[in-house]
Amino acid sequence: MAQTTTFTPNWSFSKKLYFRLSFCYLALYIIPFPLGNLPFSNYPYMAVFNFWKWITTLVAENIFHIQNFKILFNGSGDKTSDYIKLLSIAGLALIITFFWSILDRKRNNYNKLLQFFLVALRYYLAYYMLSYGMSKLFTNQFSSLSLFDLVKTYGQSSPMGLMWNFMEYSDTYTIFSGISEIIGGVLLLFRRTTKLGALITFGVMLNVFLMNVSYDIPVKLFSFHLMLIAFYILTPHLKSLINYFLLNKPIPPVQYDKYFNKRRWNITALIFKTLFISYTVVKFSIKQVERQKQYGKFAALPALYGIYEVEKFTYNNNERLPLTTDSIRWKKLIIDKNSSLIINMDDTPKGVRHLVDSSNYALELTPYKKEMNYYYKFKYSQQDSILNLEGTYYQDTLKIRLIKQDHTQFPLLKRGFNWINEYPYNR
Repeated sequence: MAQTTTFTPNWSFSKKLYFRLSFCYLALYIIPFPLGNLPFSNYPYMAVFNFWKWITTLVAENIFHIQNFKILFNGSGDKTSDYIKLLSIAGLALIITFFWSILDRKRNNYNKLLQFFLVALRYYLAYYMLSYGMSKLFTNQFSSLSLFDLVKTYGQSSPMGLMWNFMEYSDTYTIFSGISEIIGGVLLLFRRTTKLGALITFGVMLNVFLMNVSYDIPVKLFSFHLMLIAFYILTPHLKSLINYFLLNKPIPPVQYDKYFNKRRWNITALIFKTLFISYTVVKFSIKQVERQKQYGKFAALPALYGIYEVEKFTYNNNERLPLTTDSIRWKKLIIDKNSSLIINMDDTPKGVRHLVDSSNYALELTPYKKEMNYYYKFKYSQQDSILNLEGTYYQDTLKIRLIKQDHTQFPLLKRGFNWINEYPYNR
């Protein structure tokens, strides 16, 4: 006999209290979704953003007494401001829950609200699983090992950099990870496959969260909440999952009720769902193809792309010997896709931007920080693996002879995959 619903008509006090608190916390957390993720929704998105900015600043300055508090935008999701915002959400959720419990204490259940809330959580989770999954499918989140990565030692890597290189080395594993996230996200979009989608997503996000914790990757808060939401979606099905997987008991099939009593509202919901899925898939596909061409594996390489060893370095007409104490003489020049690196003889790295004009055989190297006004301006000539640079640095003249290394001969890139290994190749 089929169950008509996964919800019960009469809730206990503790269940109602748990729902109110979890609803307030998660609803406040996912807001402003889907604003900002849909076309023509930037203004309401910014209104919500500015509200949380105001709340976070207020709490930071008046409760934690943080002077000159600023919200930074640098790619980290585990900043001080993020933790304070999370505490603010929790505090606001407790306040709302308190008044909600007093004003609505006679209600028997929140079945309808829970039904629609789970839909919102499913779409929120599916959106980000598709976003991250397609970024991996197109190998953009983890693209190619940079030339910088090939020349630095393990000890010079950060834990996050080590993990990033691990993922960047293998397109196969990166794509597999992306497909796993996409499958979980797609299954979450349909009620009949929600349980499987939430199980897959929980497993995937548990692995992601542990990697973020283990390798000091600053997406710990966000990945934890995605994992938490996947578990929350599973909570109405926990009893049936325990019966099936642990107690070896039969579970009846679930017959899902329609969301609305009127047919036109159900048709409207179906149209919205179709548009949302289509828009999301098209949006992510176009975005990832563009990123692949601009930054990823299909991005054009600069004319002087490569790793160069300095053979001869002349500074103001005086040749400088390759002494490891010399902070002026170059040891290496690395020109990568989007940036360059100068390594001096004392192993001091200097990150620079490059501008290569292949028609005029000109190379300019400029600093990342605007307050640093130095620049290198060269004319170059190439013959086979030899690169000659002649130009200026401030008022000084430079003549540099460099030899290009074949970066494809690094063992990490040369080894490749082997079905048969007579001995472990562990270096």
